Amino acid sequence: MAFPDAWEETAIVTIARFGTSTAIQAKSAFNAITETIDISEPDYPGEGIPTLAGGRVWKQSPQEDGEITLELYPIQASAGDAESNLGLFQQFVGISGDTAYSSSEPITTDTSWVAGISRERSRFAVGILWTNDTTPATDAFAATAGATDSLRFAAISCRIISHKTSYTDGVVKTTVTFKFPAMNKTGDTMMFRWDSGAQTALGALFTNGQYDDEDSWT
Repeated sequence: MAFPDAWEETAIVTIARFGTSTAIQAKSAFNAITETIDISEPDYPGEGIPTLAGGRVWKQSPQEDGEITLELYPIQASAGDAESNLGLFQQFVGISGDTAYSSSEPITTDTSWVAGISRERSRFAVGILWTNDTTPATDAFAATAGATDSLRFAAISCRIISHKTSYTDGVVKTTVTFKFPAMNKTGDTMMFRWDSGAQTALGALFTNGQYDDEDSWT
């Protein structure tokens, strides 16, 4: 096989929550309910400062944050991270404490919070994989097969900043936006990456298969 003229129609989308246990870290596949993917990589802004001689001195600004927007067709509030989720309702609303999402029917998003406690938003790793592997893994973070062609985008330390649900098209649709910083706190790790393999397997991300280190790809 060889790279196609264009990647089109299908992709594998995986979202993993950062947490202290494998139940919380478990990945979920969203490609079956995703229609549109928009990736806005962090811009490198700057501007030319005019000098009295009529020249310009380039002033570089810090790299901005990036965003990933997915258009989803959810059908329930999901049963938690341990299965292929059917919506991001619980992930957006959040949950008090480092605990797993509710899987007890009927499912209700968390409404009980402790006053005065820092309400830190959940962090996620988002992976998007295009491949001509005829038997691809269901996990965008997993390794691809040898002698196949693939392109993958991934970002870590993502937070859901927007979750808009509409019925405008006669079907329930939710537009979800993840936002991620360009770099980690210490400034030594880029928080997004591209991988490409021509007739070569892509390596798996996260050494133990789980997103257990907020700002590390291993």
